Amino acid sequence: MAEMKDNELVSLLANEIEQATGHMNSELSSQREDSMKYYLGEKFGNEIDGRSEIVTTDVRDTVEYIMPSLMRIFTTHTNVAEFEPEGPEDIEMAQQATDYVNYVFNKQNEGFKVLYDSFKDALISKTGIIKHYWEEKKEITTERFTNLTEIEYQSILANDDFEIIEKEETIIKEEQEIQGITIPAIKSYDCTVKKEKTSKQVRVCSVPPEEFLISRRATDIHDAEFVCHRVKKTASELIQEGYDPDLVNKLPTYGQSQAEYMEERLARFSFDDDSIPPSEGSGATKQIWVEECYIKLDYDDDGIAELRKVTKAGEYLLDNVEIDLLPFSAICPLPIPHKFYGMSVADTVMDIQLIKSTIVRNLLDNMYLTNNARYGVLAGQVELDDLLTSRPGGIVRMRSPNAITPLPTPQMQPFAFDMVKYLDQIREERSGVSKMSQGLNPDVLTSHVTSGAISAATESAMQRIELIARIFAETGIKNVFRNIYSLIQKYEDREKIFYLNNKFVPIDVSRWKEKLNCSINVGIGSGSQQTKMQTMSSIMTIVQTLVQNGGMGTLVTPDNIYNAVKEFIQQSGYKNADSFVTNPQMLPPKQPEPSILEKVEAQKAQVELQKLQLEAQELQIQTELKVAELEIKKQESEVNLAIKSQELKLKKQQMEINEAELSLEVLQGRPVGIGPT
Repeated sequence: MAEMKDNELVSLLANEIEQATGHMNSELSSQREDSMKYYLGEKFGNEIDGRSEIVTTDVRDTVEYIMPSLMRIFTTHTNVAEFEPEGPEDIEMAQQATDYVNYVFNKQNEGFKVLYDSFKDALISKTGIIKHYWEEKKEITTERFTNLTEIEYQSILANDDFEIIEKEETIIKEEQEIQGITIPAIKSYDCTVKKEKTSKQVRVCSVPPEEFLISRRATDIHDAEFVCHRVKKTASELIQEGYDPDLVNKLPTYGQSQAEYMEERLARFSFDDDSIPPSEGSGATKQIWVEECYIKLDYDDDGIAELRKVTKAGEYLLDNVEIDLLPFSAICPLPIPHKFYGMSVADTVMDIQLIKSTIVRNLLDNMYLTNNARYGVLAGQVELDDLLTSRPGGIVRMRSPNAITPLPTPQMQPFAFDMVKYLDQIREERSGVSKMSQGLNPDVLTSHVTSGAISAATESAMQRIELIARIFAETGIKNVFRNIYSLIQKYEDREKIFYLNNKFVPIDVSRWKEKLNCSINVGIGSGSQQTKMQTMSSIMTIVQTLVQNGGMGTLVTPDNIYNAVKEFIQQSGYKNADSFVTNPQMLPPKQPEPSILEKVEAQKAQVELQKLQLEAQELQIQTELKVAELEIKKQESEVNLAIKSQELKLKKQQMEINEAELSLEVLQGRPVGIGPT
């Protein structure tokens, strides 16, 4: 069996890219270009000089209203996703996986921005693409050390992670020779070292729609035979990812790639006139369009197609490896069954924006003509400069009284304004975005509108948005978290300590199961935040009543109470509910109630313990008495010893006095007496 040659593989990938959905100049690319232009409020291209060119912003208004609701639905809770235990023994492991996976998504990868970008891409450009993969990247840093001793300098030399790129020696004390022994010089060192470190972590990011390609035959991202991510990287980034520097230097610059000049991509930057490509760079900053292709093919000619990741730039292959899963998840707000690409919210509103803009333009043009009427004049009978200079009190010179005749201007038709209202109503019905749900309808303040009617209308308007949220959760976001879980389990090879839920906890992924069921938190139903808080208050009252009436342990469990209180706290706006209440599952298990025999034995043991304690106290008292007696005897001995010492001292002093008297008598020639006279 022969493997596929590199040139054959490059040719195959080039053909797949050319035929893929989303390729430049395709119908899909043109549609997404139009959607972005409508969102940015750009002109339609049918404008007439001298006429109104206003463009309404129905697409942008609709998208920007839906976005806060979607973000609130997904980010109200601390954890976007939760992993469910399969049995009682999995409770602690599932909770740990939930905490850690959400930490990786929200903290290590700016999860809020990932959700925001992908949601907006889906609402405007049909599909939001989220990429999740394991990244190993070389990071090179430099550090300066000064006044190092010889031992410190040698320790740096012995460290394989350090490479000395600059060194300076300073002799503090010259070499000496003392008694035939050579004492080496004392030196200090200043050096600059380069440290190479490989960072490893799960990466999650939002992919621009125009950078993502998929096979036309695909109905779902998981069954796609070909997927491609076109991404622009610098030469430095490719080398940091482990690619051969010599090969990277041969790669073509981005300016040689058609992807740089896609109309769809340029439309994204046209709002602030940022369509001019930046400098291509050089050396480490050279910018290169890289195509990460994920394709199912029989590369090794064994009769079985495997999933492979093949990275190329131009005609050069960077890598070709077999993988086990696609690193992408896709979301679509209005999916079409059995198709990968569905419809965006922008698709449902674009025609309304065009029609509404046309009507508003005509209304404005009519107002302009009414305020600046047209005139018919007799040729040669009027000074045209005077007529064209319109100002209050201005004079128009005429040679004949009937030289100027005002031309009639059609009046604005009242149904035009009704048509604008009708278009707004259609937009509300299509998108679910209404004045009622936005709190902008003044009619709800009238006395004949009940609070129940307002609540019903608001909840009805939110159903469309909540359906979009549920579609996002089940078709894409759930897959994101499942893949993060798999990547952590596959590549995390050591226990880590992380600060989670106001405490440091060890994370040991070796104890995780291969797969766990995953659920996404998308709120608790329809309605405003106020309605949800009222509902939760009612639930809390019911739980309290059940507990007071003896329902604890039968109708209500500690877990039920914890879940209700946690939900109430989170709906109040505090994400970390564990700061206020403790999960009963995290408490140590209670010991079983002892039997009567065990209680009797415990009482006997208690009596024996008390007896032993009394004996110990008695023994301690006797010991203390003996110690006191010994202390008294010791003190008496010390006193006697002091008295005897004093007596000996007095005797010694007396003897010294006697000797002095004898010496004095001998010197004076007196008879020597013995003792005192």
